[in-house]
Amino acid sequence: MLVMASFAVIFIIPLALVFLSSSNSELGKASLLQAKASVRTIADEAGEIYLQGANASKVIIVNYPDGVLNGSVDNGLVVLRMNADGRQLDMVGSTFANVTGNLAGKRTAGLQRISLVNVDGTYVNITYAQ
Repeated sequence: MLVMASFAVIFIIPLALVFLSSSNSELGKASLLQAKASVRTIADEAGEIYLQGANASKVIIVNYPDGVLNGSVDNGLVVLRMNADGRQLDMVGSTFANVTGNLAGKRTAGLQRISLVNVDGTYVNITYAQ
């Protein structure tokens, strides 16, 4: 009986390790897709505010995944740097609008309020809202 139990353990442990590594990989993929959706939303909304003209503004809510290390906005690009599966990756969203702003600093996962303001009809300022 002890021999049979040891054979069962020998087969169960590798299977459990395979299942755990597979689930971690899927979580990493989901985080990347969520970050990609967040930057795409910010970039799309910046374009909308830019087209609305001077003094147009909007506060949007995006959902950040775990692992967001930093963000930046410049030259028509919205970038979220994140740590996924032990690698640092940049999720990039582009817009035709002239954008600037500050999304710097590590953020906790969850809903983030983003303020977009068209300044004098020349550029859109993107920052975290209060």
